[in-house]
Amino acid sequence: MAITENGLEISRKISESFPADIFASQRFQPENKVKIFVSLKETIKELFTGYETIIFIMALGAVVRLISPYIKNKFEDPCIIVIDDGGKFVIPVIGGHHGSNELSKGIAGILNASAVITTASDVNGVPSLEMLAKKYSMSIKNTQNLPAVSMDLIDGLPVQVTNNTNIVIPELNNSGSGKRITVSYEIEDNKYGIILIPKVLDVGIGFSTDATYTDMKNAIESVFRKYSLYLEAIRSISTITIKEGNTDLKVLAGDLNCMLNYYPPEKLNENSVTRSAAVYRATGAYSVSNASARISSSGGKELVSKEIINNTTISVFLHGH
Repeated sequence: MAITENGLEISRKISESFPADIFASQRFQPENKVKIFVSLKETIKELFTGYETIIFIMALGAVVRLISPYIKNKFEDPCIIVIDDGGKFVIPVIGGHHGSNELSKGIAGILNASAVITTASDVNGVPSLEMLAKKYSMSIKNTQNLPAVSMDLIDGLPVQVTNNTNIVIPELNNSGSGKRITVSYEIEDNKYGIILIPKVLDVGIGFSTDATYTDMKNAIESVFRKYSLYLEAIRSISTITIKEGNTDLKVLAGDLNCMLNYYPPEKLNENSVTRSAAVYRATGAYSVSNASARISSSGGKELVSKEIINNTTISVFLHGH
């Protein structure tokens, strides 16, 4: 977002290195790659829901006033970065631990400017829990406790870290008797601490031709409730190749933010520990859910051998690496 000639030139430099749309005041003549706005206030309202990051090249105080009506919380807001009109300072205003800090450093390098980082964890050299979650593809539960737990880390107070997975997180090596940080795929009773959920569960699914999106979703949710597993921990969903055309399964994998794998009958048969004549007659494979989850897990631990819910079969493995 540029409102001066200097700002427009800075925008051009940034867009040469990062995929970015340039928005400039209507007093500029339209040119290639530049979108003209009439009302800055109305444009910001639209951009807040359409972009992951908004970079303002103007006074910080003006930006604060402009964006204040649209700010919700750190997990929904876009990253906001402000650059002064002289291109000397790059300031991450919102979303420091969600990408603004790192992007600001990158932009500062392009402009030969200084990145002004103010987040306490970065300034004190303490790992940010939000950045750790992003780095290791983990979801965060109990986000309301983030400020308190993060402040204890910054102040050097003892924090109890419990890791129930095989993922090594060297940044979390502080242990004590204080507030808890738990890394787990199993549902935890950790009301006053933070739960980090890594994507470590491989789900195998077999289903009849009449199974719908709702059937498959309900089956997975039912199994995960029964075995006290987090849906956010799903790394992949796997099945047999004859189901590649099923759009409901593709939508479900997208909604669960996980990979979708398909395996041919011969590969499933090589990894089948159980043999069902009925499944073989229908698919050419002796096992679909268990065998496909076993393959995807790369030799991981079997958590749920097989659960049949109406027209859907679910198996769950803990990933081996």
